[in-house]
Amino acid sequence: MNERWYTMDRPKSKYPKMSMLDRAAQFAPFAALTGHKEAVIEQGRITQEKRILSNEEKLEINEKITELMNLKSKCRITYFEKDKTKSGGQYMESVLSFKRLDELNKTLFFKENVQIQIDDIVDIEILEQ
Repeated sequence: MNERWYTMDRPKSKYPKMSMLDRAAQFAPFAALTGHKEAVIEQGRITQEKRILSNEEKLEINEKITELMNLKSKCRITYFEKDKTKSGGQYMESVLSFKRLDELNKTLFFKENVQIQIDDIVDIEILEQ
């Protein structure tokens, strides 16, 4: 044993050499809990509570809806949209063209294929044509 360890040949494996892609795959990140990251993001998403309007505010909105029905014009409407997965929701503002009112279901229909419940409306501004 006169040879030193640093002069010896590298040992040969009896298994075929692994490709670089397969070697890299061994060190790829692994998500043990599938969907956990999405669940954490969803939990951290903030929603708003729907505010209750006073009788005066409701009366003012009803007057604006009547005016909107007579003019059949565009309006800027602010309304509450309920969140599909969590309690609460968010307030949305859109410019829409009035189409019709469904009095039975208390719903406004707009030409942009949008339906808004009257109880969800917090403000209507009628726009000049």
